[in-house]
Amino acid sequence: MKLNELPSLFGISSVYDISPFGTGHINSTYHVVSAGGEYILQSINRNVFHDPGSVMNNISLIVKAFADTGSDIGIPEYLSANGRNYAVCNGEFWRMYRYIKASHVTENSDFLSGCAFGSFIRITDGLKLQPVIEGYHDIDHYFKRFIQLSKSKNTDAAVIQKLSSINDTLKSIFSSGIPLRCIHGDAKADNVITGDKCTIIDLDTAMQGFAALDYGDLIRSVCRSGNASPERISRITQGFAKGLGGVLTASEIDSLYYGILWVTAELAIRYLTDYISGERYFRDKTPEECLKRSDELLRQLDMFTSNGSEIKNIIQVSFSKTIYGGDHAVQSF
Repeated sequence: MKLNELPSLFGISSVYDISPFGTGHINSTYHVVSAGGEYILQSINRNVFHDPGSVMNNISLIVKAFADTGSDIGIPEYLSANGRNYAVCNGEFWRMYRYIKASHVTENSDFLSGCAFGSFIRITDGLKLQPVIEGYHDIDHYFKRFIQLSKSKNTDAAVIQKLSSINDTLKSIFSSGIPLRCIHGDAKADNVITGDKCTIIDLDTAMQGFAALDYGDLIRSVCRSGNASPERISRITQGFAKGLGGVLTASEIDSLYYGILWVTAELAIRYLTDYISGERYFRDKTPEECLKRSDELLRQLDMFTSNGSEIKNIIQVSFSKTIYGGDHAVQSF
């Protein structure tokens, strides 16, 4: 079946145009324009997601959880193909959902993004999602493999020491009975579309994990320019706390800062691993681009560690303000 015929599997005919869409690293994504409207068509990358059926079953559970709440935070409206939320054609898994038009980015977008991912954790709390990527967000697993591979390359000893120290710190922090929850797993700012309502997209990596990982990924994604703006971090954190609605325990709140270090270090390790091994998890990156991205992430990690006390203060102030009310000053870096 040709690409322009695939929408018919989901009941969409009279297709005028299909073109590649977005900058995602994993799945192949297309923008579909038809007589009935605009849609997103995606194939699930089976090299990353070995059991696409489990991915889509998880998404079905998430869709039901959101439908039962009537929340102002939304997720994509997936189309049906013979009673399922996906179709299989020539061994490939495809899905389709209505295109979501984004509004202009404003300062309020930071708060809304935080609120969206906090709401996601609250709304999906208690769901039994299946793991879809073995070892995903297991930084110790990634680090051990990186160390093994680095023996064949002249890897900077200072980089290894830095990542080893972070890994040891994280093992200590997250070995204290902090509960696992349903998390998005790829909670970067680009995965929230602010339009008529906030819509969270790219639900493939939703599974059990620490709430700190979603918080950390969101902070990391908005501080990529090297500027850990306290104002932006504060807006995101206040939104995250509001969306959670008091779900997190005190120990989880204390762990949020370390989630920033976790996801930043983990991504640096994964890009370095691609560079050293020649693998293509990040299929749109050359080895040289992987090395450049890892350098950016290591500098970002330095920024977060050097501003650790200030970020921890923002977290405590934001959650205190959201849960208990009152106004608090935000400390500048």
